[in-house]
Amino acid sequence: MEQVLFSLLQLSDTHLQAAGKRLKTGDSGAEALGQAIAKAFRTQAQFDAVILTGDLVDRGAVEEYRELEAGLRALPQGLPRYFCLGNHDAREAFTEVFGSLKDAGHSDALDTHYQYSAPLFTFKEQVVRLVVLDTLEPGKDQGRLCEQRRQWLHNTLSLYPNDRIVLVMHHLPFLTGSALFDSMVVEERRQLEEVLACFKTVERIVCGHFHRACVTQLAGIPVVVSPSTVHAYPLSYRGRQHEALVIDEPAGFTIHRFIVDAQTAYWVSHFVQQSPA
Repeated sequence: MEQVLFSLLQLSDTHLQAAGKRLKTGDSGAEALGQAIAKAFRTQAQFDAVILTGDLVDRGAVEEYRELEAGLRALPQGLPRYFCLGNHDAREAFTEVFGSLKDAGHSDALDTHYQYSAPLFTFKEQVVRLVVLDTLEPGKDQGRLCEQRRQWLHNTLSLYPNDRIVLVMHHLPFLTGSALFDSMVVEERRQLEEVLACFKTVERIVCGHFHRACVTQLAGIPVVVSPSTVHAYPLSYRGRQHEALVIDEPAGFTIHRFIVDAQTAYWVSHFVQQSPA
């Protein structure tokens, strides 16, 4: 009989605004975040950790991160929280509210970017580990993984040759066929693929940014993209006016379960729609 050994809740593209503010679409990131957390804990009773995969806030302002901090108080006290930054985020404003990687005790972090690794749990003497990449390039919507960040990834994966790795990033490292979002994918995605091809330890890549669920693979590794907690965008675009393109598909989030089945163990990802209960 299968057993759920670990459950990781992924909340993505939360786009929090300052208190009392709303997105141009009319959506409230704070209300949507609260609804997502409530729905997640109606879906299952408990989680072992939560990862927020970028575009945490809408304009990268300190007061928005304070609203995010307040919204996350709806999570159970002590639940481990991991953050990844996206193109709407700002490193200095984020760390002013949530602290630096050094404050969090990440000894192998990259000092110049919000990039780090963290052990989640151990299964059969193997550590299952998050490795979080920073694809934010200030002032740009497109994702970047410069040589320094790629070298850090190579070095970090080399440090943990026996671990089972979940790689986390905001931007997509592949094309989707959606013209708007394909203009914002990771510029150095081929170089990233070359790094990953050197290792057999990365089991899953987890992303956000696209505001809708999709799956593919990179270097033979499954890539899982979570929907946004706020709203969805359509598959195709004729322009860049985001606000006019929001559609009536429900927002959502993703639950990643580490399943043990006899002598094997693997990740299973579930997309949950944020429709009212």
